[in-house]
Amino acid sequence: MKKLMQGNFLIALIGWGAVLLSAEALIYYTRWFIPLVTGHHSFVAPPVNIPELWFIGKIASNAIFLWVGVLLLRLYSKYRRSGYFEKGSADILNKVIVACLALAFIGFVQTICENADALHINQWTSLWAVVNSLWRFFTHLIVLREPQTMYLLLAAIVWGIKQFVSQALNVKRENELII
Repeated sequence: MKKLMQGNFLIALIGWGAVLLSAEALIYYTRWFIPLVTGHHSFVAPPVNIPELWFIGKIASNAIFLWVGVLLLRLYSKYRRSGYFEKGSADILNKVIVACLALAFIGFVQTICENADALHINQWTSLWAVVNSLWRFFTHLIVLREPQTMYLLLAAIVWGIKQFVSQALNVKRENELII
């Protein structure tokens, strides 16, 4: 029983830590973004083509992380109350999947916008040159340098868990109908 309580405390501590750190990062990025918007220089943004987009991407990512942290804390509290996942749990998992896909999309857009110079658009003289340049860009930046596949993989894992939960809920409902 003591190990179970320690595990519960650890899960809650990690969940609240993620929420608090995401909220703190959201506050700081917003605070650093305001001088840039008002026409002053921001010393926080890296030397990218569009620093406003970099800040918006960071703010959106941290807002999504905060949302996912709150959703996972809700999921955990529902699980602690009932001892199993319910229909509302599948809805929460759907929202987490959407959040993971949104994080991957934000990462793709940021990578493309920050490295648009690497596309060498002026060298697009034939279809072969376009395909070659896009393939090089995709492999070098999206896959190797700044992979966003982690979020896609996490979305797939959560989708698999959601399918398992949905199937378990169907079996539970069938068993309750028999009884």
